[in-house]
Amino acid sequence: MNRRTPFALLGAILLALAVPAAALAAGPAVTVRIEGKGKTLVVPTTVHAHSGFITKFGAPGGKCPDQTAQGALDVATHGHWSGTWNTQFNEYFINSILGEKPPGHDFWDIFVDNKPAQLGACDLNLHAGEQVLFADESGKVNPASLTAPHTAMVGKPFRVKLVGYNAKGTAKPLAGVLITGNGGIIPVKTDRQGNANVIAPSVGKVVLRAGPKGYVRTEAVVRISA
Repeated sequence: MNRRTPFALLGAILLALAVPAAALAAGPAVTVRIEGKGKTLVVPTTVHAHSGFITKFGAPGGKCPDQTAQGALDVATHGHWSGTWNTQFNEYFINSILGEKPPGHDFWDIFVDNKPAQLGACDLNLHAGEQVLFADESGKVNPASLTAPHTAMVGKPFRVKLVGYNAKGTAKPLAGVLITGNGGIIPVKTDRQGNANVIAPSVGKVVLRAGPKGYVRTEAVVRISA
């Protein structure tokens, strides 16, 4: 008999006890972004869905796994969403997210890796590294993405880039789109490559915005230092 086996087993048990249950139950790391009608509600945020099932708002146990887009939404919003459970489809009709409710008969669009989701949020199983977007943008069937440096210097130009995605998730530059922002930012338009040079006149946090026609709006945050 290998005398090391009992000690190895004991070490494994102690290690398991030392790791929080939440860490053991954590799902794959995915990125969640939530775009409201007039502003970004959740900037791209990495989350780990829990293990188990969501049973809010009348959903029976075992029907909506936590490790889905619905579970990622629940974690990213700290549970601040509401929905109506539909027994026919075993899905939520998501009514509101962080207090925002689409008007009339509009609904929240879902995109995975910038492609329109073909399933409801409870059926969208997630894989590590995937990007999930919830958007209150009825009729704007494709997402856009505005990227900018995390930091920049006051008074010095920095470059941003705007792209839009087609139904297959392929990006293309968006030209002639106005980039606006707070903190005294002078609006500028993107060039043919989707680029624009922005100058921040003061220090602080700058939120840049773009609302390209036919696309979901997008924002980027830049910290401006002296």
